[in-house]
Amino acid sequence: MLRLASLLLAVSLAAAAELPANLFTTTLPADAVEVIAARAAPIPGATITVRGLIGGRPKPFVADRALFTLMDRSLMCATACGTGWSGCSVTPELLRGGLASVQVVDAAGKPLAIGLEGVGELAPGSEVVVTGTVAPGSGEKGLVISAVSLHRVVVKP
Repeated sequence: MLRLASLLLAVSLAAAAELPANLFTTTLPADAVEVIAARAAPIPGATITVRGLIGGRPKPFVADRALFTLMDRSLMCATACGTGWSGCSVTPELLRGGLASVQVVDAAGKPLAIGLEGVGELAPGSEVVVTGTVAPGSGEKGLVISAVSLHRVVVKP
C-alpha cells in the first residue's frame, strides 16, 4: 500500500513537473464570470476568467491530456447522489449551454500530453477559477479556454 502511494505521488509530481510552473495560483481572481455568462459571446484570442465546477459528465478529465470540462455552478444537482457535479439531473440542452472545455497547451496550441486529474488536488466536483485565452474556434456552440492559471477554490465547512 505504501509502495502504491509512493508511486502515485511520483506520477503526480512528474506530471506537475511538465506543467507551467505558475499554473496553479493561490490568489482568487476577483473578476471571474460563470460559465453560462462566458459562453454568451466568446471572442477568440480574448483574455477570460471563468468560475465553475469540474464536471458536466461522469468523467470530466481527459486521460493523458491537460484537458477537462468546466460546468456552470448553477447546474449542480441538488440531490444526494454524490455526483451532482456530473450534471446528471439537467436536460442535455441546458447542460450543453453551461459547459466549457479547459486546456493547458504547449507552444503550438495543443493540449499537453499529461492528465490533470489529481494534480493540484483537482478532482471531479472541484470548484475552480480559470484565467486564460479564448481558443480559436470558440463561439456560440462551444467555449474552449487555454488556461494560463488555475485556482482551486477551497470551500470551508
